[in-house]
Amino acid sequence: MAEAVRLKYLESDNFAPGGGIGIVNHTVVSAKVKNTGFTKDVALHYQDTSGTWREQALDWQANFGEYDLFSHSSSGFVTSQFVIRYSVNGATFWDNNRGSNYHVSEVHPNAVGGNVVLNKAVARIGAEAGGGFTFTTSWLEGEVLVNNLSFNKRVGIRLSTDNWRTFSDTNATFSSTHSVAEGTSEVEVWKFKTPELTLDSSISFFKFALFFQNVDTGELFWDNNFDQDYTLSKSNFSTDE
Repeated sequence: MAEAVRLKYLESDNFAPGGGIGIVNHTVVSAKVKNTGFTKDVALHYQDTSGTWREQALDWQANFGEYDLFSHSSSGFVTSQFVIRYSVNGATFWDNNRGSNYHVSEVHPNAVGGNVVLNKAVARIGAEAGGGFTFTTSWLEGEVLVNNLSFNKRVGIRLSTDNWRTFSDTNATFSSTHSVAEGTSEVEVWKFKTPELTLDSSISFFKFALFFQNVDTGELFWDNNFDQDYTLSKSNFSTDE
């Protein structure tokens, strides 16, 4: 079955904030789903602390053309094992981490789907002077989230400014680990900025996908927006998340 849903990010932990407040549960989750119908039912299917499987509906946040973003934040539960369910047009799709389910713990409380996922991409337009002329330039910048599978990794973006007639890869740079309320984060934030090129106004959009290579094993993971690649207008500050 073709991929139609991907976990973007989940953190589930509990902590004591102090000030006389006891243990607080903390679970945040977001997921991307392919936009194949208007009415969408997206849920976190999770195992609670008693071992019982339950569901928590995710709330629609935004539409980005070919896909929608859903999320939920709760202080009512924590989980250590979960999957994401997406039902649309009479069909149900799952992101179950390739059949292994997702697992988090008090020590390592967070994860992203498919080991790599776009966090944000922003189209930018600028100007560059040279030879007595001023050129309009355009580029893409943003963030990628990856699971920390190994120290040696290569993260980046594959970008086309002309609808895949040509393309180029730009490596991202490590920025930070994703902050968590408690425990050690297993998710890293990598930032990218593509070269500033002369704006090609004949094509009004960028096409791109994100990649993560585990150099230690050679494994290569992609976030290509459910096999349809990301499409983002070249207009200044156009955004995908």
